[in-house]
Amino acid sequence: MKYRQWKKNYKKKYGANPPFELDKRKQRRYARKMARQINITLPTMMETLTKEIDGWMKSLKSALTTMCESMAITLNDIAEHLREEREEKIK
Repeated sequence: MKYRQWKKNYKKKYGANPPFELDKRKQRRYARKMARQINITLPTMMETLTKEIDGWMKSLKSALTTMCESMAITLNDIAEHLREEREEKIK
């Protein structure tokens, strides 16, 4: 009854229903509605996000593999070049 009286007095004083910012009951109802909606959409969003992260990690893994192989080849060539220089100095 208290809410009803408050709302009627507000409407009588200002000529309109109270705005959302002042109406605690509307805020609670809206919060419950959003919570239900989040409970429905959250698992779907998490599933999509997990799939995207998994795909990103697979592409990152292949890129890192390629980079490491290239670095290994480059370092092997440098080591071979340094060995040749050392052997030339020894002779």
